[in-house]
Formats: sequence, structure tokens, C-alpha cells
Amino acid sequence: MFLLTQSFLIILISAAFGFLLGYWIRSADSDTNVLQEELRPLREERDHLKRQVTATASSVLTDAIGTRKAAALEAELAEVRSRADELAAANAKLREVATEGEDVAALKWRNKYLEARVLFFEGRDAGGSVETPPMPEQLTTAKLVQEIEASPVAFVAAASEPATRGRKKAAIVPAPMIEPVVVAAPIVKKRKVKAVALPPPPPPPPLEPISNQNFTPSPLARSSAEALEEAIALAGAGKAPPRSRRRANPDELLLIDGVGPKNKAWLNAQGIYYFYQIATMNIDQLAWLSKNLPTFGARVYRENWVAQCTRLARGEPAR
Repeated sequence: MFLLTQSFLIILISAAFGFLLGYWIRSADSDTNVLQEELRPLREERDHLKRQVTATASSVLTDAIGTRKAAALEAELAEVRSRADELAAANAKLREVATEGEDVAALKWRNKYLEARVLFFEGRDAGGSVETPPMPEQLTTAKLVQEIEASPVAFVAAASEPATRGRKKAAIVPAPMIEPVVVAAPIVKKRKVKAVALPPPPPPPPLEPISNQNFTPSPLARSSAEALEEAIALAGAGKAPPRSRRRANPDELLLIDGVGPKNKAWLNAQGIYYFYQIATMNIDQLAWLSKNLPTFGARVYRENWVAQCTRLARGEPAR
């Protein structure tokens, strides 16, 4: 009997211990599930932050590359401008040299003429004779200098003694030396050009008002939600967009994701009636819109209203 009682107690204690052990295991499993559920939003937030960091790094890299390219283009533009200034200075110098070239030719002609006169009179004193070539009717400065350099004595003889045909030359009488005649350079008179009054240019055509048919979409339409969120955070309070002067035939703003009746009424109160107004906003105006919208202000950049309104203004679906 004692052994039976001892065996029953041992079985009872073993069963109680097994029950407690099973209960503890089930409690641990339930606690593990609860912890997994609590860790799930933390993992999602971690993945979201990782995507933001990746987008920010790519944006910073893109900005750095753009800045470097802009600096290279500025340096190239400065070099081109410097080269243009050098060419302009060279052209001005060439024009001055061309003007001075005509004056130098005239002075050279005068000096050669005086030298030729001296040689001519010295030839008379020596009793020589000089043949008289025909005097050209028209002689430019270049030709004149060329002929003087070729034969100065013949040129002066042609200018001082006319040719005689069929007669014998008179005996050359020695003449005393005279002072050389100074011949002034030819004076070129500048013609006065009368100013002609031109008719005034026609007035430019009036600018066509911006509408959904002729607007230029903002570059923000191609940005991701993460890049827009970061840019809006850096923009601060932003700046209110201009109000539309027209209210006829307004667009149905409820087609934009995140715009309900309350947001539509607020947008109309701010003078926003058409899709093109949101499609052309810059980052300051978009930041002001997201921070002042009555409800769902974050959807302005999460749903990228600029891209949606660009498609809606062109008659395409928002997505």
C-alpha cells in the first residue's frame, strides 16, 4: 500500500510538473508572437529610413556632379570670353595698322620723290640725259611707290619734262641746285553719311495667357516622394503661389489624390482653380501648400501633386 501511494504521488507530481512546463512554453510562444508584432513597425521604419538615406545620398551626389559641371562650364565660358576679347583687340590693332599703312605709303612716296629730285638735278649737272617715259593717267599710292622704287630718276623726269615727238632734244643747260620741294601727303576727305530714319519696330504680339494647353510643367514632376519630402523640409515655410485671375470653367480638383471637399474649398479660397497652377509650382510654393493645407498636407509630396496635375491638365489619368 505504501509503495502504491508513493507511486501515485510521483505520477501526480510528474503530471503537475509537465503541466507547468507546457504552460510556460505556451506563454513563451505567445510572448514571442507579441514581440514579433511589436518589432514589425520598427522594421518597417528602419527600411523607410534606409530608403531615405539612400535617396539623400544619391541626391547629394547628383548635386555635387551638377555643381562640378556648372563650374567647368563657367571656366570654359570665361576662357571663350577672354579669347573673344583678344580677337577683338587684334582686329582693332589690324584696323589701326591698315590706316597707318596708307600714311606710311604716302610718306614713303614723298621721300622717294625728294630723293629722285636730287638725283635728277645731279644728273643734269653731270651733263647726262634722262629719257622721258609717258606719265600714267591714274596711279594709285601702291603703284606710285612701286614705280618710284624701280626708277626714281625716270619718274621725276616724266613729271618735270614733257615728251617731244619728232624733234631733237634741247641741250641740257646746267641748272643750279635748288631746294627739294616738299609735297604734302594727299588729303582724303571723309564723306558724311546721312542718317536714315528707320521705321519703329512693330510691337511684340500679346502674350497668350497660361492655361492647361500651353503651360510648362515644373521639374519637380520627375522627383521621387523622398526627394520632395527632403526638399520641402529644407524650404521652410515656403511662399504662397500667385492667385488666378480667372475663375471660369474651373478644373475638378477632386481628381487629385488627397483632395476632398474641404481641401478643394480651401484651394479655391487661395485662388487655385486649375491643374496647371499646381503643375507649375516651384519648391517654395509646394512647401507652402503642404504646410498650410487643412488636411493630408503630407500627401502633397507623397502623392506628388505636381506630376498628377501635369497629367490631369493634359487629359491623362492621374496615375
